[in-house]
Amino acid sequence: MGHRLIIIDGPSTVGKSSVSKSVYQQIAREHSVYWLHEECANHPIRDGEFTAGDLHTVTGMESNREQMLAKWRQFAEALRKSNEICVLEGCFLHALDRYLLQSSWSEREIRGFYGEIIELLSDIDPLVVFLYRPNLRFSFEKAFQARGNRWRAIIMAEPQPYGYFKTNAYTGDESIFANLLFEQECMEKIFEVLSSDKVRIDTSEERWDEYTQEITEAAGYTYLKEMSKLPDPNKYCGIFRVEDGEAIWTISFDEQTELLYSSVFWPYMPMKYQGEERFEFISFPITLQFAFLDGEARFTVQGNYDWGNNGKIFRRVQ
Repeated sequence: MGHRLIIIDGPSTVGKSSVSKSVYQQIAREHSVYWLHEECANHPIRDGEFTAGDLHTVTGMESNREQMLAKWRQFAEALRKSNEICVLEGCFLHALDRYLLQSSWSEREIRGFYGEIIELLSDIDPLVVFLYRPNLRFSFEKAFQARGNRWRAIIMAEPQPYGYFKTNAYTGDESIFANLLFEQECMEKIFEVLSSDKVRIDTSEERWDEYTQEITEAAGYTYLKEMSKLPDPNKYCGIFRVEDGEAIWTISFDEQTELLYSSVFWPYMPMKYQGEERFEFISFPITLQFAFLDGEARFTVQGNYDWGNNGKIFRRVQ
């Protein structure tokens, strides 16, 4: 067996979810493995992280350190006992931009914290993958088109005077993009000093199959090129309404990418065909199982995601 834990991390928009899910699917062909998307339900690291104390005080951060090391210790013990493999998306380096760069910790203290985590994980042989893009602004602006104005407003909101903005003035969008690049640079600095096996990939060219192959093989597992081809896409398109409710999903075909996509909580959520009338969202742990009965198209939602649609049936109404 290869690496028991594969951590795939980096800033938002660089492809963490897409790549980690594809690596999980490759390993699942021959091994017992699970995928932890950072927003999945009951996440062992993400749920309640850094809530033990005030980020901006020494005593608060000591409480947070103890809390998070306990989470990582319990996670490692559970993985050790399960004899499974885990592909973990985010929740590692991503803690830098979410919490640590805003906290009272110095760079030395942040490095020490990551060293402690790696030590806890050492006997399950982690592989840490850092995905990044030199032109991070272009990556975010492209993502804004897919994820919509609500997500853009979150990213571009006026910041608090912590981290990058402790010494740099907020001057609008330009300073926000400068901060995002600063956060990526901080992730890379931590990545460089980690005492574990590591892979670094620039995902700017979006050659997803190549990245998946590189990571899968670096982790010690076999890569097989996927062969499932999308049948007539029009049979899956339309407006679907949930049974006994008002929720609406629109499914359309993107001729440029040759993918079906759905507008759910983001305007553009691409789906990948898995065969046997089943699709999955490329970046999320969600599956749509289609059925065609008596001339009616319907799908059932399945997946490990904290929302209200799991197990529900949607029927095409237009």
